[in-house]
Amino acid sequence: MKTEAVIFPGPDKFEMTQLELEEPGPKDIVVKTLVSAISPGTERWVLRGKHIGTKFPCVPGYHRIGIVEECGKEVKNFQVGDIVYGSDNRWKNKIFSMWGAHVGLSVSDGRNYWFVSSSMPKRIELETISFTILAGVANRGIRFCEVKYGQKVLIIGAGFIGICAAQLSILRGANPTLIEINSERINFVKGLNFNVLNPTEKDIEEKLKNIAPDGFDILYDTVGEPNTTDKLVKHVKYQGTILLQAQYFDKEKCAIDLDQIKIREITVKTTCGIDNQDFLETMNNIRTKFLKIAPLITHRFESSDALKGYQLLHTGKPFNLGIVFRWDKRVS
Repeated sequence: MKTEAVIFPGPDKFEMTQLELEEPGPKDIVVKTLVSAISPGTERWVLRGKHIGTKFPCVPGYHRIGIVEECGKEVKNFQVGDIVYGSDNRWKNKIFSMWGAHVGLSVSDGRNYWFVSSSMPKRIELETISFTILAGVANRGIRFCEVKYGQKVLIIGAGFIGICAAQLSILRGANPTLIEINSERINFVKGLNFNVLNPTEKDIEEKLKNIAPDGFDILYDTVGEPNTTDKLVKHVKYQGTILLQAQYFDKEKCAIDLDQIKIREITVKTTCGIDNQDFLETMNNIRTKFLKIAPLITHRFESSDALKGYQLLHTGKPFNLGIVFRWDKRVS
């Protein structure tokens, strides 16, 4: 079996290629892709060659929903026609998998997939739940920080995760404020009715103190810019919490003043990835529209035009956030 796939042949390069899939075994399922979506942070770092473990050439991505077309004789948890979530795949080509979502067809052990539905969801539902893992990162962050009613949360970065974290904070009765330097993102987030501030504003200190006179309960970092994080630590209340959830690749520039954290007995937490609880909670929140993903999808492409999506990711122009690819005519 052969399939089309997006690959990164090297840093800052992207193209379509054809993969020769391995033959399915008794525990395998064959999945035809319906929708895949770009993870704008992780996939950009992979494209740049900076993400830990990146090897070229590779198939990127981990957001993928498909329909089961074949089941091995030992597969018990799925049947043909089921809608599933996952990106696991095996192919014969000498191409690495950086989670490998952006393919037309896959062969994999069925235990590596999540069940979504026994019938075809509507297009918008497929598109929104395709971002379950990315939104699940925000779910894990809010869960780890134990966000509570009435707390004030300062979120660095108005990207996909930051906006989801703000939504989840509100669901818990907290009051989020987003920090963002990009003017296009600021305008976008304001259009979604979130409170957002630019850290370069002359009166930023006064604005932050007006929002949280006693300090923010939680500082939630999704960006990984140490200077920004370090400057905002002083706005965290005594015995507050800092979550470090970004990518921190540049060791020489990852310095944060630990003394100011120690003196005020601030708790520092980290998360990486998600677990089954985050996945299931997030998918449920998306499907019930408690977590609104549709407004975050800025671009949609047929799979034949997937490289246009990566050009957007590569250049950042025009403004983009959620990018989805449709691989099947049933997604209309």
